[in-house]
Amino acid sequence: MGSAPVVREGRPSRTAGLVALGRAVADAGLSHVPGFADPTARVFLNDKGKQSLAKITASKSGMRREMARGMGDLMALRTMAIDAAVRDAMARGAQQLIIVGAGYDGRAWRMPELAGMRVFEVDQAATQADKRRHLAELPPPAGAVSFVSVDLERESLDDVLARAGHDGALPTCWIWEGVVMYLTRRAMGATLAQMAGRSAPSSTLIVNYHTGHRGFLASLVYRLLGEPQISAWTPEEMAADLRSAGCSVREDSSMADWNARFAQGQAKVARASYMRIAVAGTP
Repeated sequence: MGSAPVVREGRPSRTAGLVALGRAVADAGLSHVPGFADPTARVFLNDKGKQSLAKITASKSGMRREMARGMGDLMALRTMAIDAAVRDAMARGAQQLIIVGAGYDGRAWRMPELAGMRVFEVDQAATQADKRRHLAELPPPAGAVSFVSVDLERESLDDVLARAGHDGALPTCWIWEGVVMYLTRRAMGATLAQMAGRSAPSSTLIVNYHTGHRGFLASLVYRLLGEPQISAWTPEEMAADLRSAGCSVREDSSMADWNARFAQGQAKVARASYMRIAVAGTP
């Protein structure tokens, strides 16, 4: 049927909120990644997130600021690596973008390259409803956005996308960012098969995954938030799962690769060496 729920039913994803905070920190210039910009991130922060951002930007030194810069580095690099993969997918002919587990993703509002494209944001209802409450604070999106609310425990991704107007005959770019580590391997494979089944030739799947679990403190925090990491893959295991769905890996890159490409190796992300992105061609 699809994937198990990533967050507790009835409330917005707390990890999605932390990702937005990391992007907002980097957008405020508090990272080692030059040229990063995501003005949408702070718009989506809740009151607690806005208070945290204000304290971080007001701090001139100390542990709080350095920890925040590390979070900003990590989110900025991951975001820029996926943005680059999206642009490459469009160059290969993608005409639609589907963001599975969209959270507070701002690409439809900050990437002018998406002008004229259909953008489908797929997420659980509570996070999506919270996000939509903030949209009046943003300029119109570059692409035509469709919000697809889904409970994948009870609904098929294939069915909800068909009802939302996704055209399986047109090349699609899929973003699966910050999601699969919260799913069982079986659930990930089932959802991947549905993605591949809706992908025309020249489609692209971008999947962010972890090769290991976070450190003890970070793992404890996410468990207390109710969103613990469940699964991890080696690059070989991820490639095998993608092949099982008929996808072929074009590129598999690491945090160190993104650091070298986008920050001249200056970002402080050694603690996130477990994070990778696989870019695959779909059937």
